[in-house]
Amino acid sequence: MKEKFGLHILSLYANKFLDKLESAFQIDSADLIKVYHKEARNCVNRGRYDEAIVLCQKAIKLDQNDVEAHYQLGIAYMGKHLDEEAINSLQKASKLDPGRADIYYRLGVLLERTDSFDSAITSYKKAIKFEPERADFLYALGIALDKKGDHKKAIESLSKAVELAPDVDKYHYRLGLIYDGQGQHDKAVEAFKKAVEAEEAEA
Repeated sequence: MKEKFGLHILSLYANKFLDKLESAFQIDSADLIKVYHKEARNCVNRGRYDEAIVLCQKAIKLDQNDVEAHYQLGIAYMGKHLDEEAINSLQKASKLDPGRADIYYRLGVLLERTDSFDSAITSYKKAIKFEPERADFLYALGIALDKKGDHKKAIESLSKAVELAPDVDKYHYRLGLIYDGQGQHDKAVEAFKKAVEAEEAEA
């Protein structure tokens, strides 16, 4: 007789012979999806992207509208530098859950990596709209704006980032580089000093 199989046991075998376990035990699809999500995240964190892709695809097979599976699939594709596939997966995730900031942030990173700066900036701005206190989002936006040549707006975005996270040295440093490039040397020196102070405080 089939019986419920503990999720903690399933997770141990998610990448080995789970297909056989599925037929041997009464496993709810929602429980399976949770296992796939957990194991896909673990695989991504360990750099085992191919395994993560397989797990995400299994979850999507059970539920085509599985936002987390599409998101994790995009991250796994990013790890393999399959940018087109990653963008498609993250765009699918954003359509399924248009209010999730981390999807737009990751999508922005990808678009910036492919030199699609306008699209990257739009994506970063969407992420910031939903989580305006994320200094890392503002930092990413500032870099993209700087690469595009919109230095004034880049300075505005990075200035907000350092206000929110004054202890992060790279935020001050990047701001200093932009000031220096714009001939604002006094502000550049001040930003570099704050970068050094933040680095020393962290050490």
